Amino acid sequence: MIFATSDLFKRLRQSIRVCLALVLAGALASCVTTDPRLVAALQRTSVREIRVETAPDVRTAGFIDDKLAVQQQADAIRTLKSTMEKDLIGLPGGPTRGRLVVTLHVFDVSTKKARIIGGHDSLIDGTVRLEDAKTGQLIAEAQNIHGEDLSMRGNGYGVFIAVAINAATTSGAPDVMAQRLSNSFTRQVKAWLLTKK
Repeated sequence: MIFATSDLFKRLRQSIRVCLALVLAGALASCVTTDPRLVAALQRTSVREIRVETAPDVRTAGFIDDKLAVQQQADAIRTLKSTMEKDLIGLPGGPTRGRLVVTLHVFDVSTKKARIIGGHDSLIDGTVRLEDAKTGQLIAEAQNIHGEDLSMRGNGYGVFIAVAINAATTSGAPDVMAQRLSNSFTRQVKAWLLTKK
């Protein structure tokens, strides 16, 4: 029991160090000036429609021939599109009608079983392109938008605790993990759309 407690304290100290490093990195990143041309282009636009597509070589966790995995992916993409429409339509608020085109390169939504037993994470990586809805002309593009919904691993906490936490975080609606992943990705897109000087 003493060893488990000391391991827990070591992990807690490591977590605190990582948090402090992230805060410092965020503070330094905020010192970097954003190109005013990007800010101006974004501020002249207002998202009016959103299209979500997958790259031909999109990386997913499911097998390509697995009909259930294909259906789950389609459902998760609908969840992502719905979340983005709810949170992003009308942003940043300029007069030009914009179309947001999201191309997914990684779209790995964990199944409940993989999440609980294997601690499998859910990840999205994509390119976001803002274009003039009328002409199709490119207004702005973000290359590496990332969303994630991380699970609890057994190391340091014990397998049973990790399994229990993962089970608790997957209970509820069947698409709870897809929704959390969509929320994470949408927050990143929103932060990009609202880029300030």
